Amino acid sequence: MEEVYLTVKELAELKGCTERYIRSQITKEKICAIEMSGQVGGNSGTHYRIPISKLEEKLQMKFKRRLKRLQKEYQKEEAEEKEEQKTIQECTEEEKEEILYWKRILESWRKYREEAKEKEKADEEFIKLILIQQEGMTLKRRTLYRKWKDFKEKGETALLDGRGKHKNHKSKMTKEIFDVFEYYYLDQNQPSMKQCMRETALYFQSKGIEIELPSYTTFKRSVEKIPMAIKVYFRKREKEFIDKCAPYIKRMYEDLESNDIWVADNHTFDIMIEKEGKAVRVYLTAFMDVRSRKMTGWCVTDAPSSDATIYALKRGCERFGIPKCIYTDNGREFLFHDLGGNGFRKKRKAEEAIKLPSILEDLGIAFRTALPRNARGKGIERAFYTIKEHFSKLFEAYTGGTILERPDRLKNIVKEGKGLMNIEEFMKFVDIYIEGWYNKQPHTGEGMKGESPDSIFAKCLSVQRVLPKEKGDLMFMRYAKSNTGMLKVRKNGVSLTFYGKELQYWSEQLWREHLGEKVYVRYNPEDLTSVRIYDKEQRYLYNVPLKETLSYRATKEEIRKKQEENRSAVKSIAKYKAKKEIQPESQLKLILEKALENTQQEVPLSPKVIEPMFLPDMPLQKAAGGEEVIDWEVAIERLKKVKEV
Repeated sequence: MEEVYLTVKELAELKGCTERYIRSQITKEKICAIEMSGQVGGNSGTHYRIPISKLEEKLQMKFKRRLKRLQKEYQKEEAEEKEEQKTIQECTEEEKEEILYWKRILESWRKYREEAKEKEKADEEFIKLILIQQEGMTLKRRTLYRKWKDFKEKGETALLDGRGKHKNHKSKMTKEIFDVFEYYYLDQNQPSMKQCMRETALYFQSKGIEIELPSYTTFKRSVEKIPMAIKVYFRKREKEFIDKCAPYIKRMYEDLESNDIWVADNHTFDIMIEKEGKAVRVYLTAFMDVRSRKMTGWCVTDAPSSDATIYALKRGCERFGIPKCIYTDNGREFLFHDLGGNGFRKKRKAEEAIKLPSILEDLGIAFRTALPRNARGKGIERAFYTIKEHFSKLFEAYTGGTILERPDRLKNIVKEGKGLMNIEEFMKFVDIYIEGWYNKQPHTGEGMKGESPDSIFAKCLSVQRVLPKEKGDLMFMRYAKSNTGMLKVRKNGVSLTFYGKELQYWSEQLWREHLGEKVYVRYNPEDLTSVRIYDKEQRYLYNVPLKETLSYRATKEEIRKKQEENRSAVKSIAKYKAKKEIQPESQLKLILEKALENTQQEVPLSPKVIEPMFLPDMPLQKAAGGEEVIDWEVAIERLKKVKEV
């Protein structure tokens, strides 16, 4: 038996689910499907055909029942058509003109087709010619085939719209019925036509209106007449509508100069690469000059990151100059404080916002982001497609863009671990390809005139803002991450977490002068041997080296050395006062001198009544030392001697 194939839409209707779900199941290899590219059913792109024999038995039986039912309906309609077929004499003048019009088109089509070797290609070419000659007309291959079949089997009147039927005894598609049906059909949940027909019937029943619904075929023809833009807008996702139907802004390139705008994005290489004994996929972070399409800076990593973005930008600026504007998407690897100063997509309250001087601000580069879900706006996607077609597909370990594109040999290559290029070697290949091939190939894009990106970049570069080599590393240094943008100086200095590893930076000066304070810390990802310290006003203070840490296996000598360094730092604190030029008097002397001064200013007593007090039967006692006078000068001198001792 010849295999029968279903489209994604047909299978979704059969299962009672969405097309999106079917596509996801195909991607996960839970549904067997054959990928078809090119023009299919009037739509371009990737399409799938699902063999009936690979579906579960329940769905196969459901399809057979549905097919039998549709065949019966079709046979019934054909029988009715045959009985009620108009004769040419019964047709109006308008209908006769329509018949003559289609006869001419069919005759021209058959003649054009007979002279061609590739019939399908000839059909497409003929349709294009007709659409050019008759603007506003819609014509598909299946229409030609159906019209020709009806003409051969049923005669001239079958060329009329509606196939020459008179079905007064059957229910027709009225505006009221179709309006209700269309309301249910144009829904993002993408209900099937059968479901919408049932809901339409229930609607009229709830209103107490008795109707006879038209056939499934009639509804199908009515749905085909709904404009594609309307169907996509209401039944698909917003992004799909924007990509397929929505008009877009066409940008001019000729009014730009080289280095006016650089656009940045990430690309996943469809290649398996060996890294540390594992098969992984790597990513390309790239900057492209919009005017020339020249790749200016790039970085290959195992995952997109802010460090990769800065490295690629630094590489491009050092070699080709500083751009006026950077254009990126809304990914986290682009929206971070160090680059544009915007922070991550998570919105902060105004009082919590961190404002640090960004790399782009220091370089005088404007920063723009594309609208969400607007791949066309960046313009670099076409370059990534070229890299996939002309570079990635040349590797034996090519993975394909989807599971269905994946070569069978890849499984064995990964399993055996042979034939995989290591990541260091792959990076060199990428550099050679971009510099020696991509940037030097003729480009047919708008404003390129068949010239290479290198050629256009050189031709359209009027002003080149260069970055001094000695300041390159400084300008691209990053700020250490924290909630406030500042790090607290603790007993062991400041800590920096780099790819999961904590690094300590300590110096005696930092510890002695700023312990407990908060400072800004900037570092170079390519050189982590030291960091730069800035105060609260973002003034540079000094560099602080990486603090050496000891393992548990450290020798006694190594431990003693570290202990001696710590003791030396403590001693520097003890010597702090000794370094002062001022040597003030002792506190005790100052207090006693002040006390002596105060005794000379005794306030006399002047009570109104003096009342003596006597204890019974006890003689008055002389106060101890009452007859002696304290010599304060002698006391002070004695205290001085005690202090000196």
